[in-house]
Amino acid sequence: MLEAISITEARKDFLPLIDRVEDELYRFMVTRHGKPVAVVLSYDEYSRMVETLKLAGDSRLAREIDHGAAEADQGRLIEFVNTGDNGE
Repeated sequence: MLEAISITEARKDFLPLIDRVEDELYRFMVTRHGKPVAVVLSYDEYSRMVETLKLAGDSRLAREIDHGAAEADQGRLIEFVNTGDNGE
């Protein structure tokens, strides 16, 4: 959930805002004069976003995904069979 709050409100309630971001997976868009200027989100969420962007920018991975999609379009699929073996 992305909730808009003013920069004045964010400054006044900074610690509770951080607690909500960390504990409840909230995100806040901080505004100044009604215009977005910043986003406050948990570090874990930020880290996941950065990792996703890295993967999206990986040209080798993009080619492999395209290749797999083309094979699927041609009906060249491999059936997944779960044997229940966790490699232990």
